[in-house]
Amino acid sequence: MARKKTHLEMKGGKSPRQRVWEAIRLKRERFTQEEIAEVVGGLELNVSQYCRCLVAAEIIEVIAEERVGKLGMRKTYRLLRDNGVEAPRVTRDGALVVKGAGNEAMWGTIRRMFERKDFSCRELAAFASTAAHRVSESTATKYVRALFAAGYLTQTCEAIGGRAKQKARYMLKAGKYSGPRAPIVQRPTAVYDPNQNRIVWIDMKEFEDAQ
Repeated sequence: MARKKTHLEMKGGKSPRQRVWEAIRLKRERFTQEEIAEVVGGLELNVSQYCRCLVAAEIIEVIAEERVGKLGMRKTYRLLRDNGVEAPRVTRDGALVVKGAGNEAMWGTIRRMFERKDFSCRELAAFASTAAHRVSESTATKYVRALFAAGYLTQTCEAIGGRAKQKARYMLKAGKYSGPRAPIVQRPTAVYDPNQNRIVWIDMKEFEDAQ
């Protein structure tokens, strides 16, 4: 089955894993899968699968087990590493999923370092890069251009060619930080904001060409 578009997988702006993660953070000291399922209103299979992934990633740990009738063993967990508001993206064997990590790093960097001052794509790439994940200037340029087209950024200085080769500079518009989750660039070129649970911009020319 083909993977659904990101904006179709969200419910109320939050994926099932995001809802489970928020419940885990709320119950952090001691919780069972049943308690988490109660908080999120079901999603028992999502809770079970995600807990296994988080245990493998050493983000949560089992602190107790008890036999519960014919249901088998009930595990009690606690949160080991709180990675912040965004649900950790981990595989079944506990490996971190790096797809989209660059966007998250750039969006967070814009919020922390450049909310009140302008930046170039090169500067954004440098400050958003970590030892574990490098953000290239070309990746930053594509993301910044999408955010600019979607109305998140204003251009404070246009690029100038020639010997000076002055880079274009951008700044986050006042009131345009929509939340901690990075806006996603989709194809055909569109920007989906998971904080608002909606597509905020579509490149209509590219969209029509793709029909």
